[in-house]
Amino acid sequence: MASETTATQLNQLPGTGVEQPLIAEADDLHWNGSFDVIVVGLGAAGVSAAIEAADHGASVAFIDRFEGGGTTARSGSVMYAGGGTALQQRLGVKDTADNMFNCLRHEVQDAVSEATLRKFCEASPSNYDFVTANGTRYSGKLFPNKTSYPVHGHSLYYSGNELIYTQDAEPAPRGHLADGIKRFTAFGPAFVGPLIKSALKKGVAPIRKTRVTRLIKNAQGHVIGVEALQVPGGWTGFKHKVLSTLASYAQIYFAPAAKGYRKKLFALEKHHAQPVRYRAKGGVVLSAGGFILNKEMTEKYLPNFQRAMKLGTTGDTGSGIALGVSAGGIAERLGTATAWRFINPPADWPKAAIVNLQGKRYVNEAMYGAVIGTRMMAENNGECILVMDKPLFESSIANLNLKTSRFVTWLQAKTAVRTAKSAPTLEALAQRMKIDPAQLQTTIDQYNAAARGERQDEFGKKPADMKQITQGPFYAINMSAGKGDITSVISLGGLRVCEQTGSVLDATNQPICGLFAAGRSAIGVASNAYVSGLSIADGVFSGRRAGLHAWELAQGKAIHTHAAAQTHSRTQTA
Repeated sequence: MASETTATQLNQLPGTGVEQPLIAEADDLHWNGSFDVIVVGLGAAGVSAAIEAADHGASVAFIDRFEGGGTTARSGSVMYAGGGTALQQRLGVKDTADNMFNCLRHEVQDAVSEATLRKFCEASPSNYDFVTANGTRYSGKLFPNKTSYPVHGHSLYYSGNELIYTQDAEPAPRGHLADGIKRFTAFGPAFVGPLIKSALKKGVAPIRKTRVTRLIKNAQGHVIGVEALQVPGGWTGFKHKVLSTLASYAQIYFAPAAKGYRKKLFALEKHHAQPVRYRAKGGVVLSAGGFILNKEMTEKYLPNFQRAMKLGTTGDTGSGIALGVSAGGIAERLGTATAWRFINPPADWPKAAIVNLQGKRYVNEAMYGAVIGTRMMAENNGECILVMDKPLFESSIANLNLKTSRFVTWLQAKTAVRTAKSAPTLEALAQRMKIDPAQLQTTIDQYNAAARGERQDEFGKKPADMKQITQGPFYAINMSAGKGDITSVISLGGLRVCEQTGSVLDATNQPICGLFAAGRSAIGVASNAYVSGLSIADGVFSGRRAGLHAWELAQGKAIHTHAAAQTHSRTQTA
């Protein structure tokens, strides 16, 4: 009966390429290698797990389908950290764990328990020390103004909604931007690259170009290893590396080309990969990312986000989640995602009004771009029209420059400005944009009253963050999905885990012996909503937790859990 239930759950995760576990005893199998801990997937979570286990003396191997780095290597290399990190102290920023908790709980809500969120905040300074001790550097200045991404030379900025949730938390910048990001881009391995080098120096064995297809369990149900398909080296391995790199970069800049590269990549794997098995004496850590590039799963679980650009790498197929489910784990929050619609820079655009095609506002425009983008995609059919008047439009253009914006964000904003439509009246503007004229007029009248302080804004926007929209001509920029700037989306669902150990939990909230999960393969602090750097920070936090307890299991130490008390809010299963 248990195996039938597992098979049903696995069938609900199509397109992962994961098979049912192999049931066998360790002595009955031929192994290509044996380790205390095996880490599947080498992004922020995987490399943190590997280093933590290695630091305690474990023999560790990482298995990655590609070269390592994952989506972390294609991110902005921002880590959300606070509570008084060494960088905050150097730059004169005062912050405490309680202050960080009071701000972050608005984002995290019930994704993890209050105790775990507090632990995450309390551990934040030491997790910052962990990454710097392993080579990641932060030598820049503080960027004091709100922006989607700071200009070159800055290492600390307001990366979330710290300037919004001020009723119970003092604003403190917590976006820690690693050195090494190129001057004209926001993408690169600046954060994870040094960590991978550190892991290799500490003896972590790299097993690359290898896709884990199923777990291996013994008769007692303990996970004892993995089975995988491995692409050989030489010319075939070189072609695999080139194709995977091209696919990852093309996904960011031209997604149709990425599909072509992935097709060739999959064909190469199909014809050349050979089966291998690796033994894990302590535990297997699943840290293979989310499922945003799994077409079948996104269509099933994230239908409202289909028009957004899928932000991920070829490995983001949900295979880590599926491996956990195959062993009896439970996948949750698969219908949860975050989409990003940044409207800053220019710094004045958040003072304008965003409406849908009905002419209604749906968000506080001063909030972080993931809040705007997620509500835009999940609740408003991807519609986002930015409305402003002549003074606000002109001031936004005047403030758009490379002193306050990186080249990429400056170019995107300049492109958006060129698409702006104008009209002498709001009614005429509404007609040009195919917006309900009467509703738009009502919306702007209410907005102006809130900007004057005559009424409270229904979305909690402060008068200081608003500008009246009264003087024609009036302007509108269509920032809807598929129009103008890119709207990116990532998945946030993952495996239910014990919040003390990172063990994958079964349907009865009991740990599956020998199986752990971290990062976007698991439910964590970033599984409800998103701010820049929170996924990387959660990867470090949850990865270290899983690596430590996998090592303890290899030493024969018992894994204690209070999982049932910690998962009371978990209701969104696969």
